[in-house]
Amino acid sequence: MKELEIFKKQLRISDLEKECLKLEQVECPVTHDFADGVYIRKTKMPAGTFAIGKRHRFKTYNILLRGKITVFMGEHLPVKELKAPCTFVSDAGVKKMAFFHEDTEWLNIHPTEETNINEIENIFIISDKEYLESKKEFIESKIKED
Repeated sequence: MKELEIFKKQLRISDLEKECLKLEQVECPVTHDFADGVYIRKTKMPAGTFAIGKRHRFKTYNILLRGKITVFMGEHLPVKELKAPCTFVSDAGVKKMAFFHEDTEWLNIHPTEETNINEIENIFIISDKEYLESKKEFIESKIKED
């Protein structure tokens, strides 16, 4: 069953993330900018860094301002090499992973009037636990249908 295989892949990504957290962590400065109805998160990633992002609840607009990366953006998509300047949309629920070949500046753009960063994360970020529970419930409902 396709859904079960995707669920298993998500568990492996979580395992990879746990192992990466055991390694020395790299400082990746983040700045937050606001305009009327828009929140922009800017992250600077040094060359040689491997990063695993958070899952977004919604499709997310991304802008690569500077740098060159190799990025995984979902189970059904090929790993891509991107070079700035470029823009792309990442799907909801995807945990992007990237290797940064060059010093990189990356923007995520979210529509919101909210300016509290914690509240913004509550709105736009889905925890791994919540995501995996929703996938598990979906798979269980598919199994019952069969």
